[in-house]
Amino acid sequence: MRRSSRIYLNDLNISKAGFLRVFLQNYSNALNYSIVRLWSTGKITNELAVKSFTDSIRERFDVTARLAQCVSKQAKEVILSQRKRSRRERRMPRFHRPVANLDSRFVTIEEFHGSFDMCLKFSSGIPKMVVPFNWMKHTNKFRENGWILGKSVRLGHNENGLFIDLIFEKERPSKRTEGKVIGIDRGFRSMLYTSDGQDIGAELKDKIKVAGKRRKSYQHFITTEENRLLKQLNLTGVKTIVMENLKHVKRGKRGKFSRRANRLLSFWHYAKVGTRLEQICEEQEVSIQYKNPWKTSQRCPECGNIDRGNRNAKKFLCLVCGHADDADHIGAGNLEALGLAGVYSLRSLPTAKWRNGMNVHEIHNYAMRYL
Repeated sequence: MRRSSRIYLNDLNISKAGFLRVFLQNYSNALNYSIVRLWSTGKITNELAVKSFTDSIRERFDVTARLAQCVSKQAKEVILSQRKRSRRERRMPRFHRPVANLDSRFVTIEEFHGSFDMCLKFSSGIPKMVVPFNWMKHTNKFRENGWILGKSVRLGHNENGLFIDLIFEKERPSKRTEGKVIGIDRGFRSMLYTSDGQDIGAELKDKIKVAGKRRKSYQHFITTEENRLLKQLNLTGVKTIVMENLKHVKRGKRGKFSRRANRLLSFWHYAKVGTRLEQICEEQEVSIQYKNPWKTSQRCPECGNIDRGNRNAKKFLCLVCGHADDADHIGAGNLEALGLAGVYSLRSLPTAKWRNGMNVHEIHNYAMRYL
């Protein structure tokens, strides 16, 4: 497992900060140049760049051969991450924020004998200097919980100033083999709703409504609140959580929502919440399964009736048997059922048997026998 902790270099003197900003701007230009050239070839591998390519970077941007190799490696990583998308979604990436990935050839992390805790020593094409810094509260959490400080750092700057990202590593624990399976519904009115009744982030919607016009500062506030609320999720005795696959949830929905609804939806960071939840599960030895969200909040768990009329906003009322519940709880329960059955979608379950209605344990037993 790898995690990063960001430390801003606010105590760095003006001259050192100026040298690092100039270096990062030149590095960013070299990186974008490399991305354009590599993208045009159409053939990207994980092998080291050929000498002729690194020589062109070195001569054009006046960097060392070692740093040119580092630039080409980062450019390949950026392009390969883009190639994971479908052909229709692929776009040549552009690197707008100056950030350099530096390994032990360019930087060493040592204890600082003075008023600071640690320091970085740069070399090999980076302005030679010593950059001191102090441990932060977030960084100390990793140090106190058995995480090992890596030898690589990310150096960059943004609107808040120069920063370094320290990389911490820890052996990935094995997944739990015993425990229960729960479903988690990610919705608009509650950030997370679990099949065992946990309602996480219900108060976030009211905070989003207060936001007014969309602002970057408020986006950061909502992200902070989401991370805080995720800590309330109780995974004691859970071996697997089952969630909706929301990767393409907005595809084909253009023009179907009002401007106000689109603004409110933009504050729900499904991808960020999902990534952070994956990290929490990885640390707590919990597995994650993703299922098709089709009709999961419209299917009655009592009689098996699937009808869009069963759901009205956050209320669920079955038109056949009259079963009433919270719509998000219904969705989480159906996701749990899919996890126990070991299938991806409600379509994978037998229609005739499904209409008669089965609880989650009956679904599991049926799936083990027939599927």
